[in-house]
Amino acid sequence: MKRKVLTTGLGLLVATTGVLGLTACSSDDAPSGEAAETATADVDVAEDLQTARQAVLDALAEEDWAQVMLASDVTNPTVKYGLMVMPFVPSEAAERVTGTVNIDGGDFVIEAESAETGETWQIDQDGAITQVTE
Repeated sequence: MKRKVLTTGLGLLVATTGVLGLTACSSDDAPSGEAAETATADVDVAEDLQTARQAVLDALAEEDWAQVMLASDVTNPTVKYGLMVMPFVPSEAAERVTGTVNIDGGDFVIEAESAETGETWQIDQDGAITQVTE
């Protein structure tokens, strides 16, 4: 169990470093739509989003699912009610994290609401974290 946690933690560190590196190299053009990109360091739920994204990617690596459920009451990936259910326990930083992720042609979005600020953030299949604005 400790080895899995360590491996997951190292994977998240590498992913975060990659995301920050890509963000630093991206253009200054502001994205249009209802979300605006931000640096991952400014997002208190970034780790939750990245962990949830990785759980969905792991599920999709095995099979092409239309939906993946993230649940804290399972310890191993399992199929229930025709859905792939992946283990995921949000941190205390998150008030809410998307429970059922819809996948459309490999594209998906996961949202998390910050318990501290009430701001809602989202991550897409590529790992881009953006703030959801109204």
